[in-house]
Amino acid sequence: MANILVVDDEADMRMALGSVLSRSGHRIEQASEGGAALARIDKGDIDLVLLDIRLPGMDGVQILRRIREKRENLPVIMVTGYGSVESAVEVMKLGASQYLSKPFSNKELVDTVMSVLKTKGVPAAAPASRPAQAEPAPRSPQGEGAQGPKIVWEWVAGLAAVGIGVLAMAHVLRGPDSFQVPYQHPVSVVWKGDRLWTADWFSQTVYEHRLQGASVETVRAIHLPDSHITGLAVTEDVLFVADSWKKVIQRRRLDAGLTLVDSIKSPGANPTGLYWDGRYLWSVDSHHQRFYQHDLDRDLTVIASFRSPGKTPAAVFKDEQFLWSADADTRIVYQHRLDNQLRVVAKYTLPALDMGREALSGFTWKDGRIWIARDGLPRLYRYKLGDFKKYPALD
Repeated sequence: MANILVVDDEADMRMALGSVLSRSGHRIEQASEGGAALARIDKGDIDLVLLDIRLPGMDGVQILRRIREKRENLPVIMVTGYGSVESAVEVMKLGASQYLSKPFSNKELVDTVMSVLKTKGVPAAAPASRPAQAEPAPRSPQGEGAQGPKIVWEWVAGLAAVGIGVLAMAHVLRGPDSFQVPYQHPVSVVWKGDRLWTADWFSQTVYEHRLQGASVETVRAIHLPDSHITGLAVTEDVLFVADSWKKVIQRRRLDAGLTLVDSIKSPGANPTGLYWDGRYLWSVDSHHQRFYQHDLDRDLTVIASFRSPGKTPAAVFKDEQFLWSADADTRIVYQHRLDNQLRVVAKYTLPALDMGREALSGFTWKDGRIWIARDGLPRLYRYKLGDFKKYPALD
């Protein structure tokens, strides 16, 4: 019998995984975020950690790094993105004992845990009252392919077994205004002329694309090692990069290698988005839930600060009449008046964005259309404002 710590921000997911493993004879403890997980590990008596790669705040990669600093030999199984070979390779390089790539069956979960525990010399679990069945394990929608539908939980006999139903996401995944990209974790969506700039936070890579008919073609991809990219902004000759690990805004040349010029400390603890409006740089911070307006001097001096209406702001965009912001978790788009408080004029929701748990990770406007990225889906989406439902603010 092993004492297993399940780390996932979704209570249903923790309960489902815990139910399967407890039926195999293991003791299960749970943590919903990185700080709680690390605190529990520090107390000892944890034999194995089952760690989701996508968590709010400190993500799974950061938690794995912290675990390896203190407990080099503690078995850690990473639950990676849906079919993402890239994610699996990266976590193994960082010291994961093994990985499970969604979707996986209950049998795969139990077998992987048993294999890792056996390798590490942890006593095997006591026989379960009944064997774990090869039911599909908890999952949520990916971007493409036959395994892409949303999963619906059915709890049977007090969570003794997990049943799964399927809800199609064709509108989200394969609409005429969606564009496939060659990465799984897009962050930031920035248009500069006819070039579209995005990044993949997991592979630590910045991408420059161009729109070619009904597809987005990659012009170049530049790897930025030892980074956690959460926002981009492009001027005439500079690429600004927000890095939430280092808590900085980097200034880079728009040359072949995106040469680093300098790094400026972010005014907030968790920079999650950037935007260049032609005169000022805007940054978004999800920790303090604020928008910052910066002068473009050497220190990126903050000249104004505004409260975000959303709890997890991800991006902003400014036109001649309004500032627009988007929230990661609720996927609500806010329209702000350009006054001294950025008062909200209206908020907009879209049913398609309510499907799945993938956070909104990029937002911008281009030629009267809204472009959106979602972390965990290898596509970019383009919508009309009329697709959204508008809720005017009450004065």
